[in-house]
Amino acid sequence: METLRRPVAPRDCDILGHMNVAAYIDAVSDAMFAVQTAIGLDRAALAATQRSFVAARIEADYRAEMLAGDVFTLESRILHIGTKSARFAHRMIRIGDGATVFAAQNVSVFFDLAARRAVAIPDDLRHALERLKEEDPDET
Repeated sequence: METLRRPVAPRDCDILGHMNVAAYIDAVSDAMFAVQTAIGLDRAALAATQRSFVAARIEADYRAEMLAGDVFTLESRILHIGTKSARFAHRMIRIGDGATVFAAQNVSVFFDLAARRAVAIPDDLRHALERLKEEDPDET
């Protein structure tokens, strides 16, 4: 599913003139909030439950440079759902030429923000994640 669409801003670029590593990770972080919203874990739910997915691990593959003014979309999907964590895949596509310029996988842990520890993914969120996973025709 599309989880983010935006241009590369000049502030996203480093001294080398291309999108900085931090901006790619920022895009993945924003995409994860879109995924959470899609499964019912929006801002209000976060405030009410004090629970959220938090980043635990990320693997990134930078395939092509992105420059200020390039517009991209990020597509995200669910690869695996565990007891307390899930693994997600993200693909950044440059709109101008359709090139996949970046791909990443991350593991996020379901986290109790008050207790500051991982907790089991509740059944309602697990089912919502499973529904999104099942809807993805490219799941391999």
